[in-house]
Amino acid sequence: MPNNVLLTPQILVRLILMNLGGYLAVARNMTKQYASEFAKPGAKVGDTVSVRKPQRFVPSVGLLYQPQALSNVKTTITVNDVTGVHYEWDSVEKTLSLQDANEMYGKPAAIAMAHNVNARAAQFAAQNTFNAVGTPGTTPTLLDTYLSAGDKIVELGLPPEELLTCIVNRKMSSQFVVGQKTLFNPAGAIGGTIKDGGIAEGVDNLLGYKWVRDQTIYTQLGGAQGGTPQVSGAGQGTSNGNNDTMSLNVKNLSSTVWNVGDRFTIAGIYSVHPQTRQSTGDLQQFVVLAPFSAASTGSVTIAPGITPSGQYQNVTASPADATAITLLGAASFSSPQGLLMHKNSYAFVSIPLDTPKGPGVISSHEEEDPETGLRASFVSFFDGVHRVEGNRLDMLDGFGVLYREMCCVIAS
Repeated sequence: MPNNVLLTPQILVRLILMNLGGYLAVARNMTKQYASEFAKPGAKVGDTVSVRKPQRFVPSVGLLYQPQALSNVKTTITVNDVTGVHYEWDSVEKTLSLQDANEMYGKPAAIAMAHNVNARAAQFAAQNTFNAVGTPGTTPTLLDTYLSAGDKIVELGLPPEELLTCIVNRKMSSQFVVGQKTLFNPAGAIGGTIKDGGIAEGVDNLLGYKWVRDQTIYTQLGGAQGGTPQVSGAGQGTSNGNNDTMSLNVKNLSSTVWNVGDRFTIAGIYSVHPQTRQSTGDLQQFVVLAPFSAASTGSVTIAPGITPSGQYQNVTASPADATAITLLGAASFSSPQGLLMHKNSYAFVSIPLDTPKGPGVISSHEEEDPETGLRASFVSFFDGVHRVEGNRLDMLDGFGVLYREMCCVIAS
């Protein structure tokens, strides 16, 4: 007979955090190193911290002293999302075995919260990433698609030995296996990486990626497009390259609609390696960061910024006036967005909420999971009007862009 325990707020929060981290397929593959910036108790919704990014230098040639200006490039992380599970009870057996407590309260609460957090993490990453491979609306089956995602990230400066995590849904996993079925021998080493009709969870030796299956990956709905868009005005750009966003003036539109997360290329504008400044041979891809609609001309917010020279050069040139713009994907497509990502492409922070004391509060407790950095706050209070005990479990979290070039969307 298992020993029973009093289901205190501390025990309940620990049970939930114990389960929660394992479900966060996307969020747990973002860096959490900046959570300490928000470590002060009682953080508020909307709190923002600036993260300084490393300097990038352009090597000089010859003995002549050629000092370079120091560019203080920053990115911001804002905590503005509260995820909660709230419930009431008036007569509940609070003395349970740990197993029963976990099955009845810990896992259900963790699953509910994790789906919310993870879906937001997947959406944030997909809508902020400009690199993309595959055809929106078509599930990829070839090795080439997945390998080209890694090619893009390495070409933009990631050392090839760094770990990349590939996050796909069940259908993408299954179709990948179907496409490679003649290569997989159940008796061989490669066959051991396949199980349950798809790529095995956590496989880290297939194409050099760690693989994760997750059904909450974001589905991008493409805009209605319209017109034959062109760049409006020559010389548009910024100075900080992939660290920047910008407003791009466009023309030759006709009832044009671009959605957040839509991507496009500009004719003749190629990406470059961040250190050698040599062309990768691939057209630079841009992602739309704000809803855009226009009848003839307009200004669309995009990432990255166009920087054709200097410390943060990311393209071969600035586009000329009337240069053609090509949207990736057909009008109004629907495309689940798989992700190949390095942990430093985006940040996830989970921070402590205020734990109130005083009249009406039965108990309150805030707990951190040392393994994942996740924090949750539990407050129990008495409603004298209805004579019930109210309970609320909440997490305050947020996401930030660090090195978006270290992530690539795999369109499905």
